[in-house]
Amino acid sequence: MRKITTLVLVLLLSCSLFAGGSSEQAVSSNGPVKKVALVMQQGGLGDLGFNDTAYAGLVECADKYGLEVNAVECTDTTQGETLIRELCEAGYGLIINLEAGISGNMYNVAVDYPEVYFVAVGRQLMFNPVDGITERPKNVIESYISLNEHSFLAGVIAGYLSEKGHSIIDGVGKYGEGHIGILFGAESVGFYQYGDGFIQGARFYNPDATVFVDYTVGFSDTANAQNIAENMINNMHCDVIWTCCGTAGLGGLQACQLNNAYGIGVDSNQDSVYPGYIVTSAIRDNSSLIEFYVQKYLEGTIEQTEPDVFNLSNGGVGITDMSVIEQYVTNKENFEELKSIIQECKDWIADGTIEVFDARLASVEANGQRLDDWIETSGKFVTYEELKNK
Repeated sequence: MRKITTLVLVLLLSCSLFAGGSSEQAVSSNGPVKKVALVMQQGGLGDLGFNDTAYAGLVECADKYGLEVNAVECTDTTQGETLIRELCEAGYGLIINLEAGISGNMYNVAVDYPEVYFVAVGRQLMFNPVDGITERPKNVIESYISLNEHSFLAGVIAGYLSEKGHSIIDGVGKYGEGHIGILFGAESVGFYQYGDGFIQGARFYNPDATVFVDYTVGFSDTANAQNIAENMINNMHCDVIWTCCGTAGLGGLQACQLNNAYGIGVDSNQDSVYPGYIVTSAIRDNSSLIEFYVQKYLEGTIEQTEPDVFNLSNGGVGITDMSVIEQYVTNKENFEELKSIIQECKDWIADGTIEVFDARLASVEANGQRLDDWIETSGKFVTYEELKNK
């Protein structure tokens, strides 16, 4: 046990990124300096997405509120509980966790550190008993991010652009066969939530769309992601690739640029990574989410209620305005039509005309139901043509 703890301490110290104060800064004019830790998703900083936007929010909070902060990547989820305990021992009063693989560990640790608050970002919908713990500890706060909703909008864009005659830039998207590719970092309920929402959006616009899904098996191998995406483009005739796999996804976006396909980014605004090829990005506002919880912690109002929901209607998720790709558009008519369709979809989701299937919710409430079964049995699936003809 001593050896494992020492290794984790080394990992923690080597991965720590401090801002807004140092470990020697013990007090401020308002009393002891508050300490906030962020456990990042595997892949760490440099993903231009999930981790980077959360870290930006953490640094902003450090500067704004005079906090001591620490961002650390848990590269080995088998040592997740030990890592979280080390953060508690180091005096962090708020620990925000992005890494799905260690969410369950937070319950175990929370029982032993009741004075520390733990936030599970978009990972749990309701408490699941862990190691004999039958009630959710009061100091574990859960959030819920409606990833299915912005994924749906991205899927609508992919469905439109993959149809023959719908390209918005001459020479990009050359097949027109309704073929679309998705790259995921792993197979999990979280990615089902992304993927099923995206596929529903693609089929909403084009019921005959074919969506190919592959996995990069991790979040950092850009070369592997590029190879998968190139195969999808050149051999499966995909005109659009959505890269939903952390840092690895940058390789998939490069494949789009090198092979004249449209790319869709994820988690942050990646539209400028390869200008003229990235149509939009399915984004979540991680920076605001981090500040939301930091503010509550500092105000003393952070508490366990129902999961805090971040969705399309309240701005927690969305897609970019496509202003970067607009500079390269050669078919203005198609582009304006696409923007109009997306606005209609936003309105229809807001007023309930479109119900976007949620695989994460279904994993808890519907015995793990997936999109195809929901379409077949629910009677709630609608298409763009049906709504326009009403």
